[in-house]
Amino acid sequence: MDRTSIISGYSLCLPFADNSAQLIANLKSGERVPVSPWFASEDEAVKCGFTGNKRIAKLEKTDDSAVDLLSHLIEHALLQAMLDVHCLTGENVRVYLTGIGPRVDVKDYKSLYDHNDVEDIALSSSLTHLCVANMSQDAISLHLAQKYHLKHLPPNMNSTSNSALVAVHLSAQAIEQGDIDLALIINISKIKTQDIWFLATQSMLDTEVVQPFGVNSKGVLFAEGYSVLLLESDHHRQARNLYGGVSLRSAYTQINASRSNDISWQSTNMLKLINKILQETGVKKEELCAVIPHGNGSAISDGIEANTIAMLAGDQTLPVLAYKGQTGYTATGSGLVDLVIGHHSLAYRELIMPVGNEPISDEMARHVLQGKGAIKHDKKHLLKMGVGVDGSVIAVILTDTSKEQ
Repeated sequence: MDRTSIISGYSLCLPFADNSAQLIANLKSGERVPVSPWFASEDEAVKCGFTGNKRIAKLEKTDDSAVDLLSHLIEHALLQAMLDVHCLTGENVRVYLTGIGPRVDVKDYKSLYDHNDVEDIALSSSLTHLCVANMSQDAISLHLAQKYHLKHLPPNMNSTSNSALVAVHLSAQAIEQGDIDLALIINISKIKTQDIWFLATQSMLDTEVVQPFGVNSKGVLFAEGYSVLLLESDHHRQARNLYGGVSLRSAYTQINASRSNDISWQSTNMLKLINKILQETGVKKEELCAVIPHGNGSAISDGIEANTIAMLAGDQTLPVLAYKGQTGYTATGSGLVDLVIGHHSLAYRELIMPVGNEPISDEMARHVLQGKGAIKHDKKHLLKMGVGVDGSVIAVILTDTSKEQ
């Protein structure tokens, strides 16, 4: 494989930040994402089967498709890469849509059981949401294909927390093998009541205080968000007289989803995968400026990664950047957000300190960075880890190739 995947552009819109520049600025200033109750009242939450109301980070004024916002994010990422929309029309391009598209909310089904005669249907706005147009997973893909004259309809990748990272992995593999030159990975993470219910059944909403690797944290700070990442082959960039940049190399494995809660099994498999990608890239653990874990505050996945990092580090200290207690956990797209932060960490040679919400566990205390502001470094590699409840495990090495020029 003589081709390299370069992160050429990115864009995002989160409850924490409207764009990537604001994301970095808010991290540096120690901002925390605003949260609000999902249900109108405690009574409504109980009627829907919850023990109480849940607080999440919601995007304001966006619907499920938000095609205008998606177009803005896509074109901003292309602008950052110094490309225009016409570059997406070629055969050497793939576009991936990740996350979950338009859906109805389970609360609207409840309204159907409570109000289902003709008069109720005419007067209950929630019942009007129960139509095929609001359930099409392919509507956004079709819109993007038509708007940008794509040669291939964007597939929808859904691999739980690793959804966006799976698309990144597939894209990087295709670029390295010379099959494509450009890959656009898009994530839409919008929340419905059934998503909150799923997290509750996975014991991921057990505590209101969220702190990755915290001593008491047993829950995530659920957040919505849209994000876009553009990968480009180094050959394609060189043909445009562009050199260097932050490259990406990934490795993926899948274990039995029934063992996704087995901390020992999962951490052993994750360590094997990390050692594999380190060996393939020729990177030593001492050469990593930092590790960005999945680190969402959930006791199980944090435990898996804590074990993995402890085994990887041995007697050494590996700086760990865990932001999801501060920025929120954009479930299917958190990997893209982490890659944006990782890109900044290498391009600007600084590690932005995450704000802490509670003490870190003894096992991770020497690794996890906390504070405010940023610290400088002189290394050119960063490790990103991803773990999903479906049994997917991903390891990504980012490298600042501008230091090799």
